[in-house]
Amino acid sequence: MVKKSKESELVLKKQVDQVMDWVSGQVQKNDPPRISDVLDYAFRILKFSHLKPSTIRRAVRLHPAYELNAPQSLRRKRWNKFRPIIVKMLGCLHGDIGFFPLTRDYETPPRFRSGFLVCKDVLSRFTYVSILNKRRDAESMVNAFKDIMLQFEAQNPGHQIVSLAFDKERSVVGNQFQALLKENNISFHPFQNTSSKSKMAEGEIRIIRNQIRKLRYNNEQRWWKLLKPAVDSLNQQPIRVQNKLLRNPETGIYFTPAQVNAKNVNLFISLLEKAVPAYYFNQFMVDPALLNFKFKIGTFVRQKLIASSSAVIGEKRSDIALGDSVFVVKKQLAYVSKALTPEKLYVVENIKNSEDKEAFDEDEIVETADPNSTIDQSSNN
Repeated sequence: MVKKSKESELVLKKQVDQVMDWVSGQVQKNDPPRISDVLDYAFRILKFSHLKPSTIRRAVRLHPAYELNAPQSLRRKRWNKFRPIIVKMLGCLHGDIGFFPLTRDYETPPRFRSGFLVCKDVLSRFTYVSILNKRRDAESMVNAFKDIMLQFEAQNPGHQIVSLAFDKERSVVGNQFQALLKENNISFHPFQNTSSKSKMAEGEIRIIRNQIRKLRYNNEQRWWKLLKPAVDSLNQQPIRVQNKLLRNPETGIYFTPAQVNAKNVNLFISLLEKAVPAYYFNQFMVDPALLNFKFKIGTFVRQKLIASSSAVIGEKRSDIALGDSVFVVKKQLAYVSKALTPEKLYVVENIKNSEDKEAFDEDEIVETADPNSTIDQSSNN
C-alpha cells in the first residue's frame, strides 16, 4: 500500500510538471494563460482527472511569472481581529515622525520643515512630542528624544522610559541614537513589515493633525504653534477602549492619559482588562497544536502588499501583489484577538539576513517558490 501511494504521488507530480511545462511554453509565446485556462487544459485536454484543482492553482501561483502579481493582495483585517498591544508598566513607548506639508498660506521656516517626533505610552496612551530642529539627522533625533525623556520624567516623577519601539529609520538605528538608549537602559524594538506591530504612534499622528485642523479655526495657522496645545488637549480627553470609558472609582472621574500614574496604574490596568477582556487573555499563549496552520515550518513565504486601486496605477508597487523579500517560516504561534478568537501567527526569517525576523498573521503572507528550486533557476537563465 505504501509503495502504491508513493507511485501515485510520483505520477501526480509528473502530471503537475507537465501542466507547468505547458504554462511556461505559453508564457514564452507571449500568451500567458489564466488559471481557468490551465485547469481546462489539465482536465479537458490532458484528461488528468485525478489532479485536484487546488494543486494546480498552487503550482500556478508559485510559477515565477505569476507569483508577484497574482490576485492575492492584502485585504484589510476586521478591527476586532487584530492582536492587542499590551504592557503592564508605564514607559513603553511607540515612536514615529510626523510631518506637515509646506503651504502657500504662510511661510514655514527651515527650522520646522523636518517634522516632529511623536512617542506614545502604550499603557497610559499619553502622547509626547518634540519638534525636530532643521534636519532629520541623528543629532536632531537625539535632541528631540532627550526632550521627550524630560517630559516623561515630569509626567512620571521617579520613573524612566523602559523601551522604545520604532521603525527602521536610519537616524534611529544609527550608533548615535542607539548609544543614547543604551546609556539610559532603554531597550529598543525595531519593526518594519508587520501591520499588527507598533502602529500606535502612526495613528496618533493622524489624530494630532486632525486636532490641529480644528484649532486653526482660532486664526492661528502655523502648526508648530498649535502642536503643543493640540497634544495637551488630547492628553486630557477620557480614554476610550472599544467605546467604553474607564471610571476611577476612587475619584468618580474618567481616566485620561494625563491622570494615569505610578500610584493608580494597577487600578487602571484592572479596569482596562475588565472593559476589554482580550487585554487580559492575550498575555496567555494559545497552544498551536489546537489550530490548523496553513503554512508548515520551513515553508518559503512572501509578504502581501496593500491592495491598490486603479487610481494609483503608476505609483511604485501598484501592480505588484507581493514584496521582494523571501522569508522562511521558523515558528508557529497563536494569540487571542480583541474578539477573543484564536488567531495564527508565524515567526519568519529573511533567507538573506538571519537577523531580519518578523511576525506575520496568516493572511499577511503567501507561499512562494523555493529560491533554490529548478523552476526558479530556469527563469533566471
